[in-house]
Amino acid sequence: MPIIVKKFGGTSVGNVDLIRGIARRLAKEYHRGNQLVLVVSAMAKTTDNLFSLAYEITQHPSRREMDMLLTAGERISMSLLSLSLLEEGIPSISFTGSQSGIITDNHHGNAKILKVNAFRIHEELAKDKIVIVAGFQGVSTAKEITTLGRGGSDTSAVALACYLGADKCEIYTDVDGVYTADPRIVPKAGFIREIGYADMLALAYNGSKVLHPRAVEFACKYQVPVEVKSSFTFADGTMIRAEESPKEVLMEDRVVRAIAHKDNLICYRILPDQKALELLNVWHHEIFKISKMEATLELYVEAKYESEIDYLLSQHGVEPISKETEIGFVILVGLGLAADPAFVASVMQLCKDLSLKRIAHSERSLELMMPARQVAEAVAMLHDSLIGVNQ
Repeated sequence: MPIIVKKFGGTSVGNVDLIRGIARRLAKEYHRGNQLVLVVSAMAKTTDNLFSLAYEITQHPSRREMDMLLTAGERISMSLLSLSLLEEGIPSISFTGSQSGIITDNHHGNAKILKVNAFRIHEELAKDKIVIVAGFQGVSTAKEITTLGRGGSDTSAVALACYLGADKCEIYTDVDGVYTADPRIVPKAGFIREIGYADMLALAYNGSKVLHPRAVEFACKYQVPVEVKSSFTFADGTMIRAEESPKEVLMEDRVVRAIAHKDNLICYRILPDQKALELLNVWHHEIFKISKMEATLELYVEAKYESEIDYLLSQHGVEPISKETEIGFVILVGLGLAADPAFVASVMQLCKDLSLKRIAHSERSLELMMPARQVAEAVAMLHDSLIGVNQ
């Protein structure tokens, strides 16, 4: 029987009624004969509330104790979903990340998965049960509870799909799938039915919130098809799989597939000395961008981490050369965009009224750095000019 891994995000399991609705849908699928492994996030706002409780006690909580605290959220979700399935007459069992055999390194707050030893999942699937796993968490080689950082439930789900040899991994969220830009900024953004791993990875690394880049990396490495779809409709969503063939595109046309963005960033500029290397070795916050410019190392991070990073720098005796706030990025994603100077020139012309700070590129993206206040305007304008005409 095919194994399907399904991940449900926090908004999808945001209250008991939503959880019951998911259980009813899953009961129908169970009777069709699929083996189901479910990965759940904490209920919406639960993790934020747990963070707030910790910061009411201390401004600099222990990373280990935060992992112990935050993993409670997913345990609530998995238990409630299991209870709902049992009420539907469906045999089910819930496991924490450690019970599921998700083994990580010892990096509290942003641990990396080293291996998956999910024999208990196999045992329960063999008993015709639906297995529910708490996402975002695992157990370290030192037998400590760890969390996987932002997007950790996505990573849990795809990692399990890889280990189990699943036919498919479905990521259920509060959107229908992947769009050519954030629909909140571009209401007419186009829906993408299918996208290759490379383009999805470029979007994920450059600010798209639909799927975490670590999850896409797993999917690409192990060639697991992933579908992003709505938990409210269960309708077909966006398929992420091996690179699709271009359709009706001239061989060397530069086509922008989608636009990602990130705003409200801080840039820390520090000396790239031994202290900086020691700092990076223990860094536990996500870094959006990192670059070295001659004698300066630049770290771009989300502003919400500012107080914690300031504290971390002071602990390691690192005095920033400068700290710049309110930075934003707009990233055009598509193959070979920067290979044509005329295309770069056309983008620069479109952005002539913006305060561009920097332009950089990779084989899959063209990156524009600007003040955060201009990001939404830039996304809308560039989408209209470069993608809107192609839809």
